[in-house]
Amino acid sequence: MIGKPTNSNSVFLRAFHYIKDNFIIGYSLVLLLLVPAVFFANNFWVNNKYAEVIDGVTRKKAILVEDVLNNIVYEKFSNTAELQSLVKGIVAEDEEIISLSILEPIEGQEAWNIVVSSDESLVGKTKEENDLIYFARVNPEGATYLDENRSGRFWKIIKTVSGGEPKKNVGLMEMSLSLGESDTAINETIDKSYWVMALIILVLVLLQANQIRLLEYALSLNELKQVDKMKDMFISMASHELRSPLTAIKGFLDLLKEKKNLNLDSESAHYLEVISISSDRLGHLVDDILDVSRLEGNRFPMEVSVFDPDPLIKQSVEESRSTAIQKGLALEYLAPAAPVMIKADVSRFKQVVVNLIGNALKYTDKGSVKVSTAVKKDDFMVIVADTGIGISSEEQANLFQKFYRVKNDRTRDIIGTGLGLWITMETVKRMKGKITVESIEGVGSHFTVHLPLGKK
Repeated sequence: MIGKPTNSNSVFLRAFHYIKDNFIIGYSLVLLLLVPAVFFANNFWVNNKYAEVIDGVTRKKAILVEDVLNNIVYEKFSNTAELQSLVKGIVAEDEEIISLSILEPIEGQEAWNIVVSSDESLVGKTKEENDLIYFARVNPEGATYLDENRSGRFWKIIKTVSGGEPKKNVGLMEMSLSLGESDTAINETIDKSYWVMALIILVLVLLQANQIRLLEYALSLNELKQVDKMKDMFISMASHELRSPLTAIKGFLDLLKEKKNLNLDSESAHYLEVISISSDRLGHLVDDILDVSRLEGNRFPMEVSVFDPDPLIKQSVEESRSTAIQKGLALEYLAPAAPVMIKADVSRFKQVVVNLIGNALKYTDKGSVKVSTAVKKDDFMVIVADTGIGISSEEQANLFQKFYRVKNDRTRDIIGTGLGLWITMETVKRMKGKITVESIEGVGSHFTVHLPLGKK
């Protein structure tokens, strides 16, 4: 029976498909492998070339040292004691020379006697002739080869000791020159390169992890945008679908109100008025939801032009007067002394003024609501002042947030969604203006809209 795939296989398959579907991640993984590999290969090649150069320089140095010593050793060849002292001194002064021996041929034999050596235990011992010694005797440059022991690598140089006229070979000089310093330097460089490579891998892994996280954020953001787009489409569709029956309801209500022969009793008339008020509230709610959707989706139509705001403010005040009369409030408008031109969207400007006046009337039980204008430098200001319940300093900080409403005993029965001031603020911002509030709890509030002046 074939079993289910293990969790590890499942994780591997998910990772494989994730990389396959996201080219950038796969590309980054290739770089994660390729960059360290190229770095390692480059260091390996450079270090090998460096070692070759150092080995060559050290070999030439060893040959040169033997060439220099040749004349000295030739002159002192017969004085073994003095020659032994010279060899020990050379080895003691130069740490790179790890051994130095002088050999003389044994007459009638293919062997050599060690007459002088930096290692005194070798003095007097016999060394059979081998291929290297033979090559050194017949080759003017001697025999040179690279050898290694537990102490490290070294150059072994065997060269004839010769001199006089005619030139005569009297013996052999055998020297070992250490490569310890150069090998140490190379190994340190290699170790450092490994650390650098590990650091590069770590940085690439962190970049890869960050890139994956950013990609996940991008995918999440894209999904959120899709959800937000679907939400906007749904809100827009729902709002339009709600508007159609609302329009019919309001139309029939208006027809009923205009008929004089209905002879409705007081209770039926009350019901008709409640229906009318509720339909108006629902209509305002649908408009607010549509405006929120358009503002959030950056689909808020705006046609900025230069115009005189005075007629629009007067019209807004008159449209709100019936509400003020019903609540027994005084609604005043102090017109500007001289004509002023502003730069804004005509319909949106009126919407802002209507919203502020309506808001002031809603939260004012007695007293008055005054609308006035002022000009300060390049700002045109519309001030809506009321004698309502006021707003505390703590609540003012959140006043223009979406769905926020002042909550206290006096606002409990006041109906609202908390969208009006947010829509007003966003609308004013899109007209290159701002809105401010000054309020004292229990005294009243002053809302001020600042908009840029326009040229006539």
